[in-house]
Amino acid sequence: MTTTKRFSTLMQREWMQHRIGWMVVMAILPAIALAVMPFQGAVNVGAKLPPASLLALMIVGGTTAAVFGLSWFVAMFQLPGLARRDQQDRTIEFWMSLPASHSESVAATLLTHAVLVPMAALAVGMGFGLIVGMASLVKLIGLTALTQVGWGSVILSAAIVVLRVAFGVILLTLWTAPLFMILMAASAWLKRWGVPVVIGALVIGGNILDKLYGIHIVGDLLKAQAQGAGQALFNASNTFEGNTLKNHPEVSDFLGNLGPWAVQDAGHAIQQLASPHLIGGLLVAATCFYLVILARKRST
Repeated sequence: MTTTKRFSTLMQREWMQHRIGWMVVMAILPAIALAVMPFQGAVNVGAKLPPASLLALMIVGGTTAAVFGLSWFVAMFQLPGLARRDQQDRTIEFWMSLPASHSESVAATLLTHAVLVPMAALAVGMGFGLIVGMASLVKLIGLTALTQVGWGSVILSAAIVVLRVAFGVILLTLWTAPLFMILMAASAWLKRWGVPVVIGALVIGGNILDKLYGIHIVGDLLKAQAQGAGQALFNASNTFEGNTLKNHPEVSDFLGNLGPWAVQDAGHAIQQLASPHLIGGLLVAATCFYLVILARKRST
């Protein structure tokens, strides 16, 4: 069995085990929105509504962001527990008989949950966003609103933003790697106590250093990683509002400017990869990856 086929099999395993949960998580928020919409009272917004095309894009974007955010959070929440999954369900001998190395097994889990699931959530969220957008426009304005929207421009604009965020997911994973890899390594070695120990060490240790010694290193490091992760995902150039919304008040100009902005913003996100915080974090993540592999080897 080739490396590619083994890796594909390991990723297919993730799909088989988690597909129902992933589909429920991605569909739950749009389903709730559509379910409660008919029971909402009349909306009196008068002339405050933006143009129909812009309103549709805002709803699509909001729905996509909600689906993505929830899916990413759930996937990250699952990762620490997956460090000991094969030992807990006693299938590690089977997966090692493929034969697949420990590093391939862990890497497939990380790639699926940290990258592929969030990317899939973006596509699913955009699809649901179009449905929710149409229903919302009918609710707010009436059936005539559907003819007032340039759906081609809305879909293209939404796709551009989704592609920018999808690229950002890869960079986001690099920035957050030390955080979820520390949790995975702790879970692999300390079992169910791993996550509480890490969180307790960060909270208690950080507060002790801060309050007693005036050392803010824990908070500063976490803040730097969080800031880098957020900008890697979206608006790394800090120009979305200033150069797009305010300087392009016409809807057609606003939509037409999204493409150049997305390319420019992705370039800024790439430039930030030279940050010493990212490089140091990746070294920590690599060390924790090795510790997870070592824990798996000890259990076989």
